[in-house]
Amino acid sequence: MFLLAKVIRQFLTGIAAQNILVIKTASGMAMAVALALDELHWNEIVGCVAGDDTVMCAIRTVDDTLITMDKINKVLQ
Repeated sequence: MFLLAKVIRQFLTGIAAQNILVIKTASGMAMAVALALDELHWNEIVGCVAGDDTVMCAIRTVDDTLITMDKINKVLQ
């Protein structure tokens, strides 16, 4: 978990939400952040799709989106 949190802390640059999280990353790092999020096996995340600097995470519900954003923010601290 330490390595996954380190990747997210180092390369995640922003998030926005409804029931889909759009996560901005450093250029070329979206795949690493998406993989790190997938490896956390959080029930709220249905799946992630990565581009070059953006990850889209499908979240089960709007309420789960808030929970997921809180979890990500805790990883960033």
